[in-house]
Amino acid sequence: MKKKILTLDDQESMRNVFLFTLKKAFDVTVTSTAEETIEKARTEPFDFMLIDILLDTDRLDGIDVALELERAGINTPYGFLTSLVEENIEEGQRERIRMLKNLKFYQTKPIDPTELINKIKSITG
Repeated sequence: MKKKILTLDDQESMRNVFLFTLKKAFDVTVTSTAEETIEKARTEPFDFMLIDILLDTDRLDGIDVALELERAGINTPYGFLTSLVEENIEEGQRERIRMLKNLKFYQTKPIDPTELINKIKSITG
């Protein structure tokens, strides 16, 4: 049985890449907003979540989503896949990231699909 993955990205092109890339190895649910992601994670069990940090069309960012889920007691491991290189993260964002318990990796886009699948598999078993 395939592991269940929840992905969040506000760009349709990236959602399509996630779906195409990950569906071979995982059961993938793709979301486009912070609210939709939080709702899905609260109502369905997932083995892993892949979250974009920069959500241009949202009042929340991916760090907010992760914090909200952890506050709600959802302990699903997740990774950040983002165009935001670590050196460009603002100090306030860094502090919020340091508070996260279930963050397993921070990866800058683009990433090799095989590498991404292997990273997730190493976490989900």
